[in-house]
Amino acid sequence: MAHLILKGTLDLGGSLTLKSPGGKVKVEEYEVLVELPIDQKHGDASTPVVLPPPPANPVTTGLEVVILSSLNKKVTANGKSIVAQGILLQGESGKKVWPGMVLPSQKNSKVTINKTLKINVKDDQGVVFPSGGTATFNNSGQ
Repeated sequence: MAHLILKGTLDLGGSLTLKSPGGKVKVEEYEVLVELPIDQKHGDASTPVVLPPPPANPVTTGLEVVILSSLNKKVTANGKSIVAQGILLQGESGKKVWPGMVLPSQKNSKVTINKTLKINVKDDQGVVFPSGGTATFNNSGQ
């Protein structure tokens, strides 16, 4: 299985489709994150969102997070938009209700889209707004 590996200082722009049949698109050794449907999962949050506050029961106690929308819509990997920051949701499978934001990549410092957005990779993080808790993306979605 051959992977497409992006190395060095690269700036991807315009409409660009990256393909790695049978493999994954990576930045160095890290898999590139791609958008997924709401019923799938990129990783888990560090804490549930406890809203409404006790003594009421939380709307959802799920820790699953999924990246629904990237700020990038022009550069794709195997047909899915590559994540370069964006919007996440936390909750139970099929009932993700709490919004958050994908943080700028900490693992990738050299591969960007349109000179400003660093491509997010596996093990990057996000923040869930209501709780302020972090989410770690341990599944690239590829």
